[in-house]
Amino acid sequence: MDKIRINPRKDINVKAIREKLQAADIAAIGHYTEFGFMDPRIRCVFPDTEKIFGPAVTVRIPSQESKALHIAVSMAQEGDVIVIDRCGDANHACVGEMIALCSHARKLAGIVVDGPITDYEEIADIGIPVFATGVSALTTKFIEDCGEINYSISCGGVPVEPGDMIMADKNGVLVLREFELKELLDTALGDQEAESREKEEVLRGKTLQQLYVPEYPV
Repeated sequence: MDKIRINPRKDINVKAIREKLQAADIAAIGHYTEFGFMDPRIRCVFPDTEKIFGPAVTVRIPSQESKALHIAVSMAQEGDVIVIDRCGDANHACVGEMIALCSHARKLAGIVVDGPITDYEEIADIGIPVFATGVSALTTKFIEDCGEINYSISCGGVPVEPGDMIMADKNGVLVLREFELKELLDTALGDQEAESREKEEVLRGKTLQQLYVPEYPV
């Protein structure tokens, strides 16, 4: 008989870089790397959602089953992001009102799922940030014990390891690995500072050609 495979949650110290995570723009990081950006079909479900960030608690569940997700939400801690691999299923919604309510009560940062959600209005009222492919009335069920928690998964075409840093906002979802996290955050913040000065120059009349491609005068 199959069993749900569960690894311990990976403990990550977010406090040391919280200010940088809050200040860095995901799109600014996109200027400097091609990796870690989930397919844009996974998008912010609710329009008033602010940027979220936090370490990944990973879940892999097959199309109709959701028991492992209920366990993962119950073992996640404040500030975590639940990241769900749906094994290619695009029709069954594994995230509904009760998953959202438990996530909110446990103060998770948000949920990212490579598939649809259900109970749209109820989740909107709860207020937990959710990033998904859409909405579906067809839901997962408790059928058999299967799935994995805190193993390597794929979500939105991106490999995700337990404890990887997830950043998500209205522009998309990004997975940052530990070895690149600090460098990319620092680079993005430097880029944002430079762009702030460049905006002022544009408002004073300078063109983008003069700023970025002066070797091609017009």
